[in-house]
Amino acid sequence: MSRRILAMAMILALPCTAWAASLRNTDSQAYNLMITEPNRPYSTSYQVVENSQVEICFLGCTMTLLATGQTVEVGPQDTVVIDDGAMTVTNP
Repeated sequence: MSRRILAMAMILALPCTAWAASLRNTDSQAYNLMITEPNRPYSTSYQVVENSQVEICFLGCTMTLLATGQTVEVGPQDTVVIDDGAMTVTNP
C-alpha cells in the first residue's frame, strides 16, 4: 500500500519539477562569469571549471563571460556551451 502512495506522489510531483539551464565548459581552462537573475538587484560571481557541466539559472539569467565581456541571455531550458573562449546558447 505504501508503495502505491509513494508512486502516486511521485507522479503528481513530476509536473512541478523545476528546469534549469545547462552550462557546459568544453575548454581546458576555468572561466569566471557574472550571473544576473530576474528580480534580483545584484549579480553573482561564478567560476565554471574546465571540462565540466552544471545546472544553473532556474528562472533564466544573463551570463557575462568576464574574460571577453561577452553577454548572453539564457532561458531556463537553454544550454550554454563555452568553446574556445566563446559562449553559444542552444534551445532544446
